[in-house]
Amino acid sequence: MNLLTRENWREYAADAVDPEKWTAIVPAAGRGSRLGFERPKILYPVGGRMIVEWLLDFLLPNCAKVVFVLSPDGREPVEAELQRLIPGRYSIAIQEIPLGMGDAVSVGLAKVSTEFVTTVWGDQVALRRSSIEACLRIQQGPLRPDMVCPTVMRAHPYIHFERDESGRIARLLQKREGDEMPADGESDTGFFCFRTDRLRRFLGELREDAGAQGNATGEFNFLPVIPVVAREGIVVTPRIMTIEETVGVNSREDAAVVEPFLRAFS
Repeated sequence: MNLLTRENWREYAADAVDPEKWTAIVPAAGRGSRLGFERPKILYPVGGRMIVEWLLDFLLPNCAKVVFVLSPDGREPVEAELQRLIPGRYSIAIQEIPLGMGDAVSVGLAKVSTEFVTTVWGDQVALRRSSIEACLRIQQGPLRPDMVCPTVMRAHPYIHFERDESGRIARLLQKREGDEMPADGESDTGFFCFRTDRLRRFLGELREDAGAQGNATGEFNFLPVIPVVAREGIVVTPRIMTIEETVGVNSREDAAVVEPFLRAFS
């Protein structure tokens, strides 16, 4: 179903989020080298706070627990901050070798026992709590989707979903893997919700696919799981987020762009 918007999504949503049904996975094994930062990127300060603090603002009201997927050398500095900020509310999973985001989510899934799971990239500081709550309520709602994947339309997309005649996501294009991209496209927002058992199944199937590795990077990517779920299950793609919410912090320029937006909602 593709027609959920900021105006009508409540018709298809649960009355409230049940945090006890939710675990969040945050792949955060990257370093802040492109930011000129020697510590793990998730500890980089944006708008006067660490990236991890912005993430916790919208995750913890909605999820009983957060699993952080870290590199071996990132564990000590990140865990020190997590123990200070949210003792007892987190788990750590270690991605020993950086094999891609699909691998990172698989590593994190081993720590998940709740009915639902959400994944958010570890640099998505600008997502609003109201948008996150809407997605989780849709996932818990009467449509009983296998996945909720909010999307936005953007110029010069890095990611684009191609749809078939019925409106179902049929193919994923990724600029980083060398795909030819349209001038305007439909992109993900860096935030995804699943029924946990379905994500385990489909991600496992994807890993076994000989063509699952990226053409250019050779990585086991996460986003190709979305067309797989769409072929066999129900993927809801609500248009409820603004383009400003989807800016990830990968450079100092990104941080400068997102800081005014963060201040407006602080």
